Amino acid sequence: MIFYQKEMSTPLGPMLATADEERLIRLDYGSLSEKGELHKNHIHSFIDKSPELIEKETKLLQETERQLKEYFNRERYSFSLPYKFYGTSFQKNIWEALAMEVPYGETITYKGLAESAGNRKAVRAVGGAMNKNPFSIVVPCHRVVGQNGKMTGYGGGVDKKVYLLNLETTRS
Repeated sequence: MIFYQKEMSTPLGPMLATADEERLIRLDYGSLSEKGELHKNHIHSFIDKSPELIEKETKLLQETERQLKEYFNRERYSFSLPYKFYGTSFQKNIWEALAMEVPYGETITYKGLAESAGNRKAVRAVGGAMNKNPFSIVVPCHRVVGQNGKMTGYGGGVDKKVYLLNLETTRS
Protein backbone atom coordinates (compact mmCIF):
# COMPACT_ATOMS: atom_id res chain seq x y z
CA MET A 1 0.00 0.00 0.00
CA ILE A 2 1.24 3.51 -0.76
CA PHE A 3 1.39 6.27 1.85
CA TYR A 4 2.29 9.89 1.27
CA GLN A 5 4.41 12.17 3.42
CA LYS A 6 4.94 15.91 3.60
CA GLU A 7 7.14 17.95 5.87
CA MET A 8 5.45 21.21 6.85
CA SER A 9 6.86 24.40 8.35
CA THR A 10 5.17 25.81 11.45
CA PRO A 11 6.11 28.48 14.02
CA LEU A 12 7.13 25.56 16.26
CA GLY A 13 9.44 23.99 13.68
CA PRO A 14 8.83 21.28 11.11
CA MET A 15 5.98 18.81 11.33
CA LEU A 16 5.67 15.58 9.39
CA ALA A 17 2.30 14.45 8.06
CA THR A 18 1.63 10.99 6.63
CA ALA A 19 -1.59 10.02 4.87
CA ASP A 20 -3.10 7.41 2.61
CA GLU A 21 -5.52 8.28 -0.19
CA GLU A 22 -8.39 8.94 2.23
CA ARG A 23 -7.17 9.99 5.66
CA LEU A 24 -4.37 11.35 7.76
CA ILE A 25 -2.36 8.58 9.43
CA ARG A 26 0.03 10.64 11.64
CA LEU A 27 1.06 14.22 12.32
CA ASP A 28 4.10 14.79 14.50
CA TYR A 29 6.58 17.52 15.41
CA GLY A 30 9.85 16.94 13.58
CA SER A 31 11.28 16.57 10.12
CA LEU A 32 11.11 13.63 7.75
CA SER A 33 14.61 12.59 8.82
CA GLU A 34 13.61 12.77 12.50
CA LYS A 35 10.13 11.20 12.35
CA GLY A 36 10.00 9.21 9.11
CA GLU A 37 10.91 5.94 10.78
CA LEU A 38 8.31 6.47 13.54
CA HIS A 39 5.63 6.95 10.88
CA LYS A 40 6.76 3.88 8.96
CA ASN A 41 6.74 1.77 12.13
CA HIS A 42 3.25 3.03 13.03
CA ILE A 43 1.94 1.98 9.62
CA HIS A 44 3.77 -1.34 9.84
CA SER A 45 2.29 -2.06 13.29
CA PHE A 46 -1.31 -1.14 12.54
CA ILE A 47 -2.03 -0.99 8.82
CA ASP A 48 0.40 -2.56 6.35
CA LYS A 49 3.42 -4.82 6.93
CA SER A 50 5.18 -3.55 3.76
CA PRO A 51 4.29 0.11 3.37
CA GLU A 52 5.65 2.21 0.54
CA LEU A 53 6.17 5.79 1.68
CA ILE A 54 6.49 8.54 -0.89
CA GLU A 55 7.23 12.21 -0.30
CA LYS A 56 4.41 13.78 -2.30
CA GLU A 57 2.03 16.70 -1.88
CA THR A 58 -1.49 15.28 -2.10
CA LYS A 59 -4.72 17.26 -1.74
CA LEU A 60 -5.16 15.93 1.80
CA LEU A 61 -1.63 16.90 2.81
CA GLN A 62 -2.10 20.35 1.25
CA GLU A 63 -5.33 20.71 3.22
CA THR A 64 -3.55 19.61 6.41
CA GLU A 65 -0.92 22.28 5.87
CA ARG A 66 -3.57 24.94 5.09
CA GLN A 67 -5.53 24.15 8.26
CA LEU A 68 -2.37 24.22 10.39
CA LYS A 69 -1.46 27.65 8.97
CA GLU A 70 -4.96 28.91 9.73
CA TYR A 71 -4.69 27.56 13.28
CA PHE A 72 -1.36 29.31 13.88
CA ASN A 73 -2.83 32.51 12.42
CA ARG A 74 -5.78 32.26 14.85
CA GLU A 75 -8.18 31.79 11.94
CA ARG A 76 -9.14 28.19 12.79
CA TYR A 77 -10.36 26.82 16.12
CA SER A 78 -10.95 23.18 15.17
CA PHE A 79 -9.78 20.86 12.43
CA SER A 80 -11.88 19.14 9.80
CA LEU A 81 -9.39 16.59 8.51
CA PRO A 82 -10.25 12.94 7.93
CA TYR A 83 -8.17 10.72 10.21
CA LYS A 84 -8.39 7.34 11.86
CA PHE A 85 -7.02 6.31 15.23
CA TYR A 86 -4.81 3.24 15.44
CA GLY A 87 -3.94 2.07 18.93
CA THR A 88 -5.38 0.14 21.82
CA SER A 89 -9.08 0.41 22.60
CA PHE A 90 -8.24 2.48 25.69
CA GLN A 91 -6.01 4.88 23.72
CA LYS A 92 -8.62 5.34 21.01
CA ASN A 93 -11.31 6.01 23.65
CA ILE A 94 -9.12 8.67 25.30
CA TRP A 95 -8.15 10.33 22.00
CA GLU A 96 -11.78 10.42 20.85
CA ALA A 97 -12.89 11.97 24.15
CA LEU A 98 -10.14 14.58 23.88
CA ALA A 99 -10.94 15.42 20.26
CA MET A 100 -14.66 15.85 20.99
CA GLU A 101 -14.76 17.35 24.47
CA VAL A 102 -11.97 19.88 24.93
CA PRO A 103 -12.56 22.96 22.77
CA TYR A 104 -10.10 25.58 21.61
CA GLY A 105 -8.81 27.75 24.43
CA GLU A 106 -9.89 25.40 27.22
CA THR A 107 -8.01 22.79 29.21
CA ILE A 108 -8.83 19.62 31.08
CA THR A 109 -6.84 17.72 33.69
CA TYR A 110 -5.65 14.17 33.17
CA LYS A 111 -8.10 13.15 35.89
CA GLY A 112 -10.92 15.04 34.19
CA LEU A 113 -10.18 13.34 30.88
CA ALA A 114 -10.07 9.93 32.57
CA GLU A 115 -13.48 10.65 34.12
CA SER A 116 -14.83 11.93 30.80
CA ALA A 117 -13.72 8.70 29.14
CA GLY A 118 -15.46 6.66 31.85
CA ASN A 119 -12.46 5.46 33.85
CA ARG A 120 -11.69 7.95 36.61
CA LYS A 121 -8.88 5.83 38.09
CA ALA A 122 -6.88 5.70 34.85
CA VAL A 123 -5.06 9.02 35.28
CA ARG A 124 -1.59 7.62 34.55
CA ALA A 125 -2.87 5.60 31.62
CA VAL A 126 -4.36 8.80 30.19
CA GLY A 127 -0.87 10.32 30.34
CA GLY A 128 0.47 7.30 28.47
CA ALA A 129 -2.22 7.69 25.80
CA MET A 130 -1.40 11.39 25.44
CA ASN A 131 2.25 10.46 24.88
CA LYS A 132 1.20 8.24 21.96
CA ASN A 133 -1.26 10.67 20.35
CA PRO A 134 -0.73 10.26 16.58
CA PHE A 135 -2.15 13.68 15.66
CA SER A 136 -0.26 16.52 17.33
CA ILE A 137 -2.31 19.75 17.53
CA VAL A 138 -5.26 18.23 15.56
CA VAL A 139 -6.13 16.02 18.54
CA PRO A 140 -5.25 18.61 21.18
CA CYS A 141 -3.29 16.78 23.86
CA HIS A 142 -1.62 20.14 24.57
CA ARG A 143 -4.90 21.05 26.29
CA VAL A 144 -4.43 18.35 28.95
CA VAL A 145 -2.80 19.74 32.09
CA GLY A 146 -1.85 18.46 35.49
CA GLN A 147 -3.66 19.07 38.77
CA ASN A 148 -4.26 22.78 39.42
CA GLY A 149 -3.37 23.65 35.81
CA LYS A 150 0.26 22.59 36.16
CA MET A 151 2.15 22.29 32.86
CA THR A 152 3.17 18.67 32.59
CA GLY A 153 4.83 16.58 29.88
CA TYR A 154 4.05 17.01 26.21
CA GLY A 155 5.42 14.97 23.32
CA GLY A 156 6.64 18.07 21.53
CA GLY A 157 8.09 19.54 24.73
CA VAL A 158 6.47 21.65 27.43
CA ASP A 159 7.65 24.81 25.64
CA LYS A 160 5.44 23.91 22.65
CA LYS A 161 2.52 23.15 24.97
CA VAL A 162 2.84 26.57 26.61
CA TYR A 163 3.09 28.25 23.19
CA LEU A 164 -0.07 26.52 21.93
CA LEU A 165 -2.07 27.29 25.07
CA ASN A 166 -0.96 30.94 24.91
CA LEU A 167 -1.89 31.04 21.22
CA GLU A 168 -5.37 29.81 22.07
CA THR A 169 -5.99 31.99 25.10
CA THR A 170 -4.51 35.38 24.21
CA ARG A 171 -5.73 37.91 21.69
CA SER A 172 -3.39 38.96 18.91
